[in-house]
Amino acid sequence: FCLDSEEKIFHAYEKNHSTTKSVSEVMNKLNIRNLILYHTEETHKNLRKELYTKEAQEYFKGRIIVPDELEEIIFN
Repeated sequence: FCLDSEEKIFHAYEKNHSTTKSVSEVMNKLNIRNLILYHTEETHKNLRKELYTKEAQEYFKGRIIVPDELEEIIFN
């Protein structure tokens, strides 16, 4: 994943990848409850979770998770 504003830098669609915006919009339309954004670009290491979460919140109304590498995710 990359941020929508960075799609032209990373060419996500040419690589058959998604932007945070595009996947958030689709998952919201499908009424998915949990969105996990992983395999993200690492250009904003310290702000990665904040930036990806913020963009996803604009288009997705459920729970958004942007895990660190090897982070365990628990669903109840």
